[in-house]
Amino acid sequence: MGPTIIHSVVLFDGTSTHPNATVTFDPENGIITSVSTSSITSSRFPSDATVIDGEGHTLLPGLIESHMHVHGLHLPPGADESGLLRAPLRCGVTTVCDMHSDPATVIKHRKVIAEELAQARKSNGTVTMSDLKSSLYGATIEGGWPKPIVLGHDPTEELKAYVSTWPNVTIDTAEDFVKSHKVQGADYIKLMQENCCSLAMPTGAIPVATLELQTAVVKAGHAAGLPVVGHALSVDMTEVVLKAGADGLTHTFVDQPPPRSIIDLYKQNNAFVIPTLTVLASLTDELQDWRDKFAQIASRRKVVDDFTLQNMKESLNSKDAAAKLEYAFETVKKLRQEGIDVVAGTDAVAGLKGTGIGPSLWMEMLLYIEKCGMTVTEALSSATAVSAKRFGFSDRGVVAEGKRADLVLVKGNVSEKLDALWEGDGIVGVWKQGIKAA
Repeated sequence: MGPTIIHSVVLFDGTSTHPNATVTFDPENGIITSVSTSSITSSRFPSDATVIDGEGHTLLPGLIESHMHVHGLHLPPGADESGLLRAPLRCGVTTVCDMHSDPATVIKHRKVIAEELAQARKSNGTVTMSDLKSSLYGATIEGGWPKPIVLGHDPTEELKAYVSTWPNVTIDTAEDFVKSHKVQGADYIKLMQENCCSLAMPTGAIPVATLELQTAVVKAGHAAGLPVVGHALSVDMTEVVLKAGADGLTHTFVDQPPPRSIIDLYKQNNAFVIPTLTVLASLTDELQDWRDKFAQIASRRKVVDDFTLQNMKESLNSKDAAAKLEYAFETVKKLRQEGIDVVAGTDAVAGLKGTGIGPSLWMEMLLYIEKCGMTVTEALSSATAVSAKRFGFSDRGVVAEGKRADLVLVKGNVSEKLDALWEGDGIVGVWKQGIKAA
């Protein structure tokens, strides 16, 4: 199998744009072998190369969805979970970051992903699934988030039994929790910090992790060489996660505008934020026109099934009366102005109202541009180079020699207009580790 060469293409390499580039990668080892930002004549191409004329197209790194869940808890009984990682790859998302799923589910998906890739290399075939990173279980506590919300109203005995297997982390067990997760293949550690004050539940209705516990988990995570991120939907809970020393927040908050003290804590920690505006809009029951728009886009592009399509149009509508999506927009604007990294993620889950794994990331990035003042290239960076850097994924997120050939080819100039990802011909080619996606 010879190299693949894409020439005369607009290249967004993860941070900057180059108008006439040539990128060569090796499908055998899945690595980018050369990147040139000047014209190269076709006479110099190897005779066994697969050559693609990229004129009028943009080549960019595979997108990274930095907050999703790969479990199927919200799917109808008996639903097929095999498609959970296919939709994002169709949307140019070559890596997804699971933020709380049981190890058995993650291991099962990773096995299928690896087998598919090996078979594709052996038979010169294609791949259909995104790569999967995971925290495995979050550091849940007895009776704490998200156990009550998952159990919900009148849970089945099967669901009760499943949730009963989740960790009940304490200060004494924090180090063992982290060590066991690393052994099982966790890529980072996830904290859960929730007192329900932004939700349609009484504040303090569930047990809340203490600062001392979260600090112990963060310390253990860092000692194990793993990034630590934390769930929080309110200012006070965000403060706990940051004071514990976490590297990032997996949501921003919706209960009030950003106070100076929180901005200072972000800067003190050099922490990043994954805003998840998509799920927050569903939580607060705002931006219905956006949900309808991206459901229509997903339908037109044929990237999701009928169940997900309907799910994308609905909303959670479960906020506290004082919560507003505008607070999230204000916070992202302020954090960005202060130099805080914004990492693109949606909290999409199969069956979670208002989300669809894959197309929700398109909506998320467009919200950064239209509601939070980011440029198109900043939004693209948040889903490529910035995400990879902040999670320590040193092999991806940029188009550079020696990096994974996770690539997306789009008709038009995406660096000028994000909707080139889904309008017109949209995405015309996706490669994961150098292998073409079906």
